[in-house]
Amino acid sequence: MNHVHRVSVGVFVAICAVGSASATEVQMQPQITGFISNERITHLVPGGANAAREMEVSVALYDGSGKQVSLPGIPFVIEAYDGATPDSALRIGRTEITSNGLGQARIRLPLSACRGRGIQGPLLVHRTSNRPEYWDVTFVPHAKVRVAAAGRIATADFVHVCKESYRGTRP
Repeated sequence: MNHVHRVSVGVFVAICAVGSASATEVQMQPQITGFISNERITHLVPGGANAAREMEVSVALYDGSGKQVSLPGIPFVIEAYDGATPDSALRIGRTEITSNGLGQARIRLPLSACRGRGIQGPLLVHRTSNRPEYWDVTFVPHAKVRVAAAGRIATADFVHVCKESYRGTRP
């Protein structure tokens, strides 16, 4: 094999490698891998994870086949909304973070007060225990947390708790 042929093969391989990297980037999908709230609220409202003033959100990148991608430095934009669709008037939280070496990130997302027309309650909620307790809870049942990265978006549902009032041991 002559020198010119080796160079052209090397250039062809380099172009193929760049092309496959671009295809992988196009297929990257952010995912919400977990979100929790450790707040001092009852967590009794049905319909999903409850949060009132903050939640901790974990996100990661996945490729088209569903495997986690270890790609550092990818910016994530994480937002929360009251309502079924993202609307800037109903946005209750926003933060940004960059992925670590494993393509993951975890951040605390502060939430504002409840917004919009979807507020329900107060609903009488019962906590079973040795001494049953009753609460009046006002909440938004269809709140969403959304992550955007690499030109793609993923969402998850949660319940935004607006207010809880303790009623005691009798309804």
